[in-house]
Amino acid sequence: MKEKVNGKPVYLYMGLLFCVICWGSNFIFGAILVHYFKPMEIAFLRLIFITLFLLIVFYKSIRQFSSLKSMVIPLLFIGFIGVTLNHWSFYASLTTASPVTAALILATAPICTSLINSVVFKERKSPFFWMWSLFSFFGVLLVIMKKGAIVIGMGEGYIFLTMLTFSVFMILVERYARHLSSILLTFYSTMVGLILMTVFLPFSDVTFLRSVPFSIWMLLFFTAIIMHGICPLIWNHCISEIGSTNTSLLLNIEPFVAMVVGYIVLKESVSTMQMIGAITILISVTMALHSNRMGQRDRHLVPTNSNTL
Repeated sequence: MKEKVNGKPVYLYMGLLFCVICWGSNFIFGAILVHYFKPMEIAFLRLIFITLFLLIVFYKSIRQFSSLKSMVIPLLFIGFIGVTLNHWSFYASLTTASPVTAALILATAPICTSLINSVVFKERKSPFFWMWSLFSFFGVLLVIMKKGAIVIGMGEGYIFLTMLTFSVFMILVERYARHLSSILLTFYSTMVGLILMTVFLPFSDVTFLRSVPFSIWMLLFFTAIIMHGICPLIWNHCISEIGSTNTSLLLNIEPFVAMVVGYIVLKESVSTMQMIGAITILISVTMALHSNRMGQRDRHLVPTNSNTL
């Protein structure tokens, strides 16, 4: 395939699009799974499938790496926040919140990540970034508005927790996990998350051994492997070839994928207010990220004064 987009092979963009379609569809598949399993059970089972998949496929790389002492504490935080809490809250949100609403709220994660970096690590942001950030949260209010009133239920609260834990996870990975490859980081953080999930899982209430259709078990298994096993590997490879600027913009397609798949699979329609909120969120996130990158570029271009006193 010799065709190119922005000087890069088109198959790389096809790989990114495949990941976005899978992740957008995950909201719909998750909404189906919560009818048969409890959120904690789904997260627990999926983490088992993902861990076994990564161990089998990357056994040699995992076995050859032994220097983990300096990464124990960061991996505990990354595993608990980015895997245990994130997976559980995601499926808990889908028990009451609509998949489209969840996808749109989660779309503001890049804004949340930038806000945390600004507060905790004092990263400077341009006025335009703050303006578009506020505008994106206004879009969230439109999405969760029902009959003219802002309604924040348990489902919306859980997906906000998912967004927050995902943002913190990305920051922890960037700040403390630079000594591990993406494969090792994914495996060890998933394994830690699974262990912690086992600690917190109330096994006395576990009922996933009850009668569940075989098709649902297959849905649970294959979505775990594809969404959290194969897609991250494709995504990380494409980022290394294309860069984070273009790839981050493609993530904004996820909510629209959730809308389309939700309509096809669950016959779930999207209200006019939700569509306005969706457009508001996606434009705001895109412009905020763009203004943030422009601000960083301008700061790098500012000449230093060698005649300082």
